[in-house]
Amino acid sequence: MRKSILISCLFFAAFTLCAGSDAPNEEAIGHYNKGMEFYHNNDFLSAIKEFSQAIELFPEYTDAYIGRGNSYDNINDAQKALQDYIAASRLDEKFIYFAYGYECIVILENYDEGIASLIESVEQGINTVLAHSIIGNGYLGKEDFKKAVEIYSEVIKLSPNFSQAYFNRGSAYFLLNNIDAAIKDYEKASDLYPDFIMAYYALGTLYTIKGDTKKAEEMFTIFKSLNPNNNI
Repeated sequence: MRKSILISCLFFAAFTLCAGSDAPNEEAIGHYNKGMEFYHNNDFLSAIKEFSQAIELFPEYTDAYIGRGNSYDNINDAQKALQDYIAASRLDEKFIYFAYGYECIVILENYDEGIASLIESVEQGINTVLAHSIIGNGYLGKEDFKKAVEIYSEVIKLSPNFSQAYFNRGSAYFLLNNIDAAIKDYEKASDLYPDFIMAYYALGTLYTIKGDTKKAEEMFTIFKSLNPNNNI
């Protein structure tokens, strides 16, 4: 088996109950559903609490591990996300190609192999939205910024409220020296996820480049209020 594996998925299909004692009970499902609501509203901390409750009630709840892993991923806690993705992979190995591709790109920076594995995952219809997003990250890592913009645009069409996709596309635009397009995407990311710390830092930086010191100061003030320890 390939190394350790990492799984994340953006789409969440409705959980289908299985007959027998290996199915989560109604209370666990209730917490999972609440976690889903918080997740789709970009309230990731509340989502983590609900998914954790579901896992506590049913330790083999694969979808809850994936949901919590995605929530950790969205608040940039990669280590905790990794733990949940590995737990999910042990419960359901159908995510192996996605998992390996994610690990290659996000952890190992092995972009070509990661992209190839994720393309295979997409062809199998697994985790299509997030798989495309991580493929975009791979092209960003390869410094193929035009291709990254193309991929992130596809992701946004599939999931218009995915704040991270706007942020990543904004980064690709910035690296293409398209400052106005980058600002537009960073602003959209912060609108969708008001606690998106790095979006405000990026906006402050770009407004500084444009010479709009008032707007830059406003963005940096929000950044500092959300990040008092200045951890970036």
